[in-house]
Formats: sequence, C-alpha cells, structure tokens
Amino acid sequence: MSNWGEVYHNTLRTLEQAGFEEAATEAKMILAHVYGGDFSQLYLRFFDACNQEPEVQGLTLARLSGRPLAYVLGEKYFYGRRFYVDERVLIPRYDTEPVVERALSLARERGYIKALDLCCGSGIIGVTLAAEGRFGKICFADLSAGALEVAKENARALVPDQCCSFVQGDFLENICETFDLVVCNPPYISARDYKGLEPQVRDYEPQSALLAANEGYLFYERAAKELPPVLNPGGAVVFEIGDTQEARVCALLEEAGFDKIESGCDMAGRPRFVCAVMA
Repeated sequence: MSNWGEVYHNTLRTLEQAGFEEAATEAKMILAHVYGGDFSQLYLRFFDACNQEPEVQGLTLARLSGRPLAYVLGEKYFYGRRFYVDERVLIPRYDTEPVVERALSLARERGYIKALDLCCGSGIIGVTLAAEGRFGKICFADLSAGALEVAKENARALVPDQCCSFVQGDFLENICETFDLVVCNPPYISARDYKGLEPQVRDYEPQSALLAANEGYLFYERAAKELPPVLNPGGAVVFEIGDTQEARVCALLEEAGFDKIESGCDMAGRPRFVCAVMA
C-alpha cells in the first residue's frame, strides 16, 4: 500500500504529464479533499499508509477529462469559506471578493440591514454578506431553479441562523419587497468574447450565467431601469463588471438618477465593480 507522500507525487506527475499549469496546486487540493483536512495537516502524515488511493485516482481521472477541478471536488473556497458547487452554477472567483468587500463597507457606513443577492448563482455573495455583516435579512434571487437549490444548500450549511429567503424569476420578477442594498454579479460576457473563453469555462460552466446580449450590457441596462423601485431611500447597488465595462455601466446608473457613483478594481488592478446610491 502506498503512503500519502507517494500518492501525492504520483498525482502530481500525472497532472504535470497531462500539461496542467497548476499541477502542484491541484494535486494538493485533490489529496486534501480526500484526506478531509488541510494539506498542511496531510503533509505531516506523508509516511502514513493511504487506503484512499482509488478515490484519489478517480478524482484525478475526472480532472484529466477537462472537467473543472471545482466541479470534480464539488467545492470551492470563497472569502475563507467552503462552498458547494456543481455544474448548475458558476465556479466562484476570487475576483468577486472586492465586490463583496465594497458591499460590506457600504452596509457598515450606511447602516443597511436588508440585502438582495441578485443573480445569486451559488449564493457566495449573499452568504458572505450574511456571515460577515449585520443584516437582518438576505434575499437570494435567480432565474435558475438549480442555482437556487445550490444557494439554499450553501446558506443552510454556512449561515443556518440567518433570515434568508429565495426567489426564482427573471431578474427582478417575483421580487415583492424593497431592500437597502442590492449586490449583483450578472451575466456580462458578450457573444464575441464568449467564443474566446477557455474551454473548461465555455464547455462546462452554465452559459446562461455568463452570456449577455447587447454586447454584454443587457442586465446592466435592465438594472438601471428596474432597480430603483426595489431600493429603499438612500439604498445602494453594487455590480460586478467586466474589465472594459466601467464607463458605460457608470453612465447607465447616472442616467437612471443614481448618485455617488464609484468604481473599484480587483487584486490584479482591473476594473471589477461599480457601486452607486439611489438619490
């Protein structure tokens, strides 16, 4: 029977030979997932016998097929928490963390207690707001019934004591209440850019959560028109944006009567969010 160290090096070699650029990171994630703990803990047990090698091999084989590792493992970490994910939702990206940070800072500055995670997907934004903020209620809304099921699972697992509600509908359809804060990571990839996405994104992640008409601006255009009635006086919106969309999204919000419009960047210095207050 192989020990954990041998299984790790075999997995690493297999991924490297297959051409995976982050083979070491992925090998560590696969083994840590099977082990059921942090890789730093597993490293201390490298000379222990590994009786779970077939499971490691099965996950590695699934990854070799091209399926994204987050779907293979059924998990992705975001803002320090483990979220369940599958093919019904986008895989969370660290680029979204600055969006959440700005939403949390707005809530603290302005005393917001009621928030809407619009186009919620796996629920990473709403769950993180619930866990990190002082909200009395978080509503999760999405067109996809499957995405809402994933969001519900994450909310129940990570913020079971929070007051959460879930609404299925097309954008703001079926939203019958008002909010202090709306945070939204909508589909914003244009048809032209969608064709150029890397295969493991284009071939596996849900197209409906990525692709938007009107050169990627459809949901921002809808939001500018449809959001004001669901915002409480002095309420705010925070949108994730693509790195070329800052100017137009800001203009759309200004035309709709929003105030205090600002933007911010992700950790790579690329424009990543726009926020504004309803005057």
